[in-house]
Amino acid sequence: MVAEGSMYPVELTKTRLQLQGEPGFGAGRKFGFFGMMRHIARTEGVLGLYAGFSPGLARHIPYTGFRMVGYEHIRHFFCGDDAEHAPFSAKAAASITAGGVGQAIATPFDLVEVRMQGDGRLVAAKKLARPRYSGLFDALGTIAKREGMLGFYAGSSPAIQRACLVNFGELTTYDSAKNAFVDSAGYSRDDIRCHLLAATCAGFVASVLSTPHDVATARIMTQKARPHGAEPQFRGILDCWSKTVKQEGFLALYKGFFPAWLHLAPWQLIFWTTYERLRIITGVGSFK
Repeated sequence: MVAEGSMYPVELTKTRLQLQGEPGFGAGRKFGFFGMMRHIARTEGVLGLYAGFSPGLARHIPYTGFRMVGYEHIRHFFCGDDAEHAPFSAKAAASITAGGVGQAIATPFDLVEVRMQGDGRLVAAKKLARPRYSGLFDALGTIAKREGMLGFYAGSSPAIQRACLVNFGELTTYDSAKNAFVDSAGYSRDDIRCHLLAATCAGFVASVLSTPHDVATARIMTQKARPHGAEPQFRGILDCWSKTVKQEGFLALYKGFFPAWLHLAPWQLIFWTTYERLRIITGVGSFK
């Protein structure tokens, strides 16, 4: 929650950049990262940078709560008690499994967050008279009533795939990098320098692996509902990638990469240092 609250405006700006070029979001001026952030603040107010914040914060209770605890238990299942010397394959399997399951639990909050982030732009562009939802609980109730429980899982497949990649990049990289800094540089496992360096590595790898899935997830979740029986704009992640590349070029899959990295790198720094300190303070011991 500390990490998400600190970096949320960057996350929102990244989502808006990924939605540029989408039908319904206007074909006007294209913004860079800082231009988009200034545009949001100017047209929607500073609080516009926190549109969808409540579901974004709420999703980390089941998502990060499960993936962090689950990772260590799943890794133990694959490699036993010798966690510090677990093979890369065990770390990869544990991170992918923990991330996928955590995202499956948290997908409804993800959906609400992305829709609320997109609504602010639509209201500012006069595409909507007002946001569709007044808050987290209103969004959950409205979606359940109008779209049914399955409506909460629109875009769940790419979101879960993305979570698998992010956690593979984040947890596996952090785990491996931390061990490398301890073994080669002689850092203590409790040394904050070790935590910061490992988190920097994790943020970069997670960004490279996750950005194409981020783009697809945002677009699938925000696509307009079609009449019953009509084919949706995107049938899935591969269809979304194909249409995006055809219409906007390959680099469109990396729209928002800079803010994604700008978000994930400090997010990882804040998260891991906070997480490690809390573990040490509460007597659990540092992550290993």
